Amino acid sequence: MKFAHIADVHLGYEQYNQPWRAEDFAKAFMAIAEKAVERDVDFVVIAGDLFHRSLPSPRTIKEAVETLWIFKRENIPIFAVEGNHDKTSRDISAYHLLESLELLNVIGLRRSPVSGDNVRSLKIQNVYLVKGIVDDVEILGDRHRSRWQLEKVLPLLKSESEKSVLVLHQAVKEVVDIELDMAYELTISDLPEASYYAFGHIHIPKIYEFNGRFIAYPGSVERCDLREASTIIRYKNDLVLKDGIKKGFLLVKNFKPEFVEIDTRELYDVEIEDEGIEGLEKKFFEVLEKLNKEGVMVAKLKCGDAIDVRRFNEVAAKRLRYAEIRFERIFEEVEEVELKQESEFFNEFELKLLDLLRGEVDEDEVYRLIVDHYLSGGDVERLEVRDERVQKMAEEQTELEPELVEKETKPVGGKKEIKKPKTLLDFLGVEEE
Repeated sequence: MKFAHIADVHLGYEQYNQPWRAEDFAKAFMAIAEKAVERDVDFVVIAGDLFHRSLPSPRTIKEAVETLWIFKRENIPIFAVEGNHDKTSRDISAYHLLESLELLNVIGLRRSPVSGDNVRSLKIQNVYLVKGIVDDVEILGDRHRSRWQLEKVLPLLKSESEKSVLVLHQAVKEVVDIELDMAYELTISDLPEASYYAFGHIHIPKIYEFNGRFIAYPGSVERCDLREASTIIRYKNDLVLKDGIKKGFLLVKNFKPEFVEIDTRELYDVEIEDEGIEGLEKKFFEVLEKLNKEGVMVAKLKCGDAIDVRRFNEVAAKRLRYAEIRFERIFEEVEEVELKQESEFFNEFELKLLDLLRGEVDEDEVYRLIVDHYLSGGDVERLEVRDERVQKMAEEQTELEPELVEKETKPVGGKKEIKKPKTLLDFLGVEEE
């Protein structure tokens, strides 16, 4: 038994608002179909997102028909589920149009039964589970669902055969947790028994083995975003080129997947950094010389000086099929300041004073603390003064009226003697005028 596992075709996707990018996606799907036929597959599964939109244009439907006809011509049955991009809120989608043309079979829970050479319908309560049949292998699955919907749907996807393929367009936690930062809808423990798990939704090829069985994602047939770049280029001190993501489909033999690569348009993920404009320009032209002229480049330029991004875009547009350039200004690194504890800067008296000032300040308590510190001569160890003495000092201060800061006494030796009472100013060593 041998079959082709395809997912995330995204027909009709005019990436970067460029119509020719939709043609790239159609060509990639066609290339996969031709390779699958060459490998003499028994059937095909499409694990969601055949279309980029739920309402594809007439041109996009025509492209789908032309490629699916390749399988039809060779009597190779196709079983498909709807993905999050191409499902609709109604019962009918573009998939059902293709089904009416006998180009594919839509499997999953449906309101009405469906029958055919390779299709059976099993009634479950008030719905029908439509599943594919090829020899002794059952192909089960369902459209993209939310997490709470899956709790009710997954228990219904049980095979009646010892050999089965489960087709879903969902993210499995154990797979996306490895490298990808993605939300997930289910875990391995949620999955019903199957011989092979044909998944879609993740655009990067992933093959995860557990208990001798495989959960597999073939990835998207073309490059949908920068994470799927064919080549990663970094140029700061040295020029570094690294291979990116491959595109293709999975050829499954006896339920063991093998990745089959196809040629697609190059997508370059570029980052160039230099302190000055001249150095940045030199590196930029050096990188351009290494790129395929029919490729797409998305670049980030980093420089300490301001640059004319429009000029860089114009140069790149003349040498490549498409380019997007962004600029990030480099600023001098600010020296990191090590934060220390307050106890490393302040003595015990100052810490106590800070504690008082942070809260609802009681002026009498602040005065008592300052008085106590003065009487101790600033000796931290003598700050703990008996309550009676502190209370007495506070009472003396309270008894003094503000206007009695100075009090005149009898003249001595022809001069007036000024008697200064003990106030807070005396303790702080501040003389009054």
